Amino acid sequence: MFKKIVLALALVAGASAGKFHTTDEAAQKYMWESFKAEYGKAYDVGMEAYRFQIFVENLAVIDERNAAELAVGGEPVHGITKFSDLKQEEFEARYLLADVTKKTGGAKISDHPELPEGVRAVQDWTGTYTTPVKDQGYCGSCWAFSATEQIESDAMRTLGSDYILSPAQVTQCDSTSDGCGGGWTENAYTYVKSAGGLTTDSIYPYPKSCSSLGITGSCQSVSSSDKKVTVKSYSTLRSESQMASYVESTGPLSVCLDANGFNSYTGGVMSVCGHSVDHCVQAVGVDTSSYWKIRNSWGTSWGESGYIRLKYGSNTCDITNDPTYVEVASA
Repeated sequence: MFKKIVLALALVAGASAGKFHTTDEAAQKYMWESFKAEYGKAYDVGMEAYRFQIFVENLAVIDERNAAELAVGGEPVHGITKFSDLKQEEFEARYLLADVTKKTGGAKISDHPELPEGVRAVQDWTGTYTTPVKDQGYCGSCWAFSATEQIESDAMRTLGSDYILSPAQVTQCDSTSDGCGGGWTENAYTYVKSAGGLTTDSIYPYPKSCSSLGITGSCQSVSSSDKKVTVKSYSTLRSESQMASYVESTGPLSVCLDANGFNSYTGGVMSVCGHSVDHCVQAVGVDTSSYWKIRNSWGTSWGESGYIRLKYGSNTCDITNDPTYVEVASA
């Protein structure tokens, strides 16, 4: 609790001044020590100086990103996070490895209706058709987590199950993707269908080789009796309005988007983003007057307890790139 209070004070100090970056060395050190305490960071002597310099540089990036949000009438949404000691290229290489080149194009085009013009959609499926926030760790397996979460959600919705399924099985066993080196949700659905189903996280837990080292490891055999849910087919939607209609009326959607600015997100509605798709997550809620609610797979210490809100109606972060849901069956 003490560590959280210390970091909160540092964040309030930065926010009240309207910026995080400063040339005041005492203030830099204060924020640095608070950051290390909050996120349990420790370095050897040489690495300490290196990471501290990156941290200070990232304070300037935070200010630039918040200025961009304010310039379009948005709100400051960026601050110090667990990624603040990483260079941008390190962050992208470790955590943003959704590989759009592996997109199969095998999804059915859904005939779900568009949201009627002028109608506001408001829905949040968190806790109803979702399992708790997961953490992919030091592994580019977002695609496997997004696909697994969508299968979980659609199994809850149509089968009445409450399984927490195994992203590790998908990460390690989908030979058409590259495990911690990246992949795509549609490949994951195809793998699950061909494998005869997914087992649970308790039977096939996420290994430390993935979460701590970024090493995919080897596929483990899963007995037929341990497989719980399989995929029959998967579908995609054609527009942001159709996506909103689906989420409002039916359930969550797997989405792949541009997350290169997510490393400094701390809370609020993010409206400034790129369109270079590199990360797969899950849209679990929508308010068409304001935002999409997105479940990430970076643990609950990131963002809004593991979630991020993105501005609705502007294809923010290219959220319409590949929205999918699945038809599931008991394995």
